[in-house]
Amino acid sequence: MIITKEWFTIEEAAEYLCVSRRTIYKLTKEGRLPAFRIGRERHRRFRKEDLDKAPQALKDAKDIDSILALSASADPVLAELWDNEKDAAYDRI
Repeated sequence: MIITKEWFTIEEAAEYLCVSRRTIYKLTKEGRLPAFRIGRERHRRFRKEDLDKAPQALKDAKDIDSILALSASADPVLAELWDNEKDAAYDRI
């Protein structure tokens, strides 16, 4: 008889996804990974089916971070390149 684990603690979820506990907390806070609070001390538990969907949430988060990193406000060199008179025509498009 094979028993598959359905509920995971934070540590187990992090190990299952091969990420840090901090990443699990971040995904939970951002709403990308549902967590269930149980017991008097309100410990978090994660369902296996939600953890199996988490790699896509991780990928989406990395894509968003890479897009945000490429902004003129985040990088002064890019600001100088993008905010100049030569490319003003592109700003009107």
